[in-house]
Amino acid sequence: MLEPDAYAGLRVLDMSQGVAGPYCAALLGLQGADVVKVEPPGGDWIRVMGGGQAGMTPLAVASNLGKRSLCIDARKPQGREAIERLAAQADVLVENFRPSVMARLGLDAAALCARHPALVYLSISGFGASGPWVDKPGTDSVLQAYTGLAMLNREADGRPRRIGMLVPDTVSALYATQAVGAALYARSRSGRGRHVQVSLAECCAAFQAAPIYESALFAGRQAPPTAVPSGVFRTLDGFITLLVLRQDMWERLCAALGRAEWRTAGDYIDNSARGRNAAALNAATAEQLAGQSSAHWIATLEAADVLCAEVQDYAQFRDHPQMQHLGAFGQLAQPPYQPLPMPYVPGTPRGGPIPPAPATGQHTRAVLAEIGYAPGEVAALERDGIAVQG
Repeated sequence: MLEPDAYAGLRVLDMSQGVAGPYCAALLGLQGADVVKVEPPGGDWIRVMGGGQAGMTPLAVASNLGKRSLCIDARKPQGREAIERLAAQADVLVENFRPSVMARLGLDAAALCARHPALVYLSISGFGASGPWVDKPGTDSVLQAYTGLAMLNREADGRPRRIGMLVPDTVSALYATQAVGAALYARSRSGRGRHVQVSLAECCAAFQAAPIYESALFAGRQAPPTAVPSGVFRTLDGFITLLVLRQDMWERLCAALGRAEWRTAGDYIDNSARGRNAAALNAATAEQLAGQSSAHWIATLEAADVLCAEVQDYAQFRDHPQMQHLGAFGQLAQPPYQPLPMPYVPGTPRGGPIPPAPATGQHTRAVLAEIGYAPGEVAALERDGIAVQG
């Protein structure tokens, strides 16, 4: 018998847009919560970012799995009344607007938590709820530049480079989800909710704790490499990565590469020496690896118990026997597309279908009915352009 989902019975009101807030709410939903996504007429702006059909871009889908969508205009008093009714029933509210936006609507944490003291109110911002940058927009590229991520990922010539996925948004969603879980646990003992505030800037700082500490420790000096040789190396037909962490692993690597003389070479005699000569050693390793296939080197290095892996694309990763064995990917039947693979959230039950993301306003009438609106009242809201059924 399957255990019930951890958040079964939890009600989440998701007023956020983009990725960080919506993905946090989706994670709660994929663990059993009933998540109602509130969208303005026209929908969440993430629905038109990137390729896709009918408002179902990859970012929009991944950030909104398993939710119900209520499309309503919160700028109008009638729209705010509907949101107020939802908030009265909610355990968690998620929003990621600039701090002034929710206050203008009368839906800020101070107002709603005063009326609903058990509510866990999550605010996600770019740069925090106060300070000189309180109203500065915080997008992924801006945060990667601001928080040092682009420097951490710099090119060989030193030029900063953006990581090719939404790291600040995704990391912030993960930190926000655990913060909500902690707030709910505290509520289970006290009976009171709280205002949880998370910023993308602070989440990126926490995520980079080790390199930030390292930069302070070495005060602008180049920190010694953790391990040498290490990195991504070209083979005859692709790329592999390898990493040598200990002296015994270094000795096994020398044997596997057919370069036994490296073991006793003064420039490579221990990790400190290899660190001082990292560029030369990595270049020599690259030259050695270039002459054989990736499969040859993976088999050779694994037999020698050297840390290594073939560089794969997403299709290879998804179809690899290990991931298939783990059942890490399910099938997502997401209109208007054919069923496609989607990873399960770690720690959740496997084997069942992954719930799709909703179309804009797909559940407007049903949600309004649940909070006490009669059919005639719903029709009036639709007629006045305040509510939209998708």
